Amino acid sequence: MITILGEDLNFDKAQVMRIATAFGGGVSRWGTLCGAVSGGVMAIGYCYGRTKAEEKDNREKTYAKVQEMLGEFERAYGSIQCRELIRLNLRDPDDRQKFQEMELRGRCARFVAKSVESVRNLVNEK
Repeated sequence: MITILGEDLNFDKAQVMRIATAFGGGVSRWGTLCGAVSGGVMAIGYCYGRTKAEEKDNREKTYAKVQEMLGEFERAYGSIQCRELIRLNLRDPDDRQKFQEMELRGRCARFVAKSVESVRNLVNEK
C-alpha cells in the first residue's frame, strides 16, 4: 500500500518496502491494525507530520487526517483490525493455509485500494 503511494510521493521504493515489511497481517501477523491502514497512516504522516517536537500544528493536522481515514475505512468495512477483517488468526499456520485456500489476498487488495483512494483524496485536500 505504502509502495503504491510512494510513487505519488517520490519515496524510494526499496526503503519504503523495508520500512513497511512488518506491517502486513495486522503487524507481523498479530491481527491488529490492518497493513493497508498502517500504510495510509505512514503516507499521511509523511505528507503532514512534524519534524520537530514543537511542531504541534503539524501533529494536529496529521491526527485529523488519519482519524478521517480511519473513520472512512471503518465505515466501509466495519473494522480497522486485520483479524476482524479476514476472520483468521495469521499466527496460526492452519489459518495461514486457509488464507491461501480462501484466496483472501483479493480481499486485502480491496482494503489497499480503499486506503490508497482515501489517502490520495485527503492529501489532495487543502
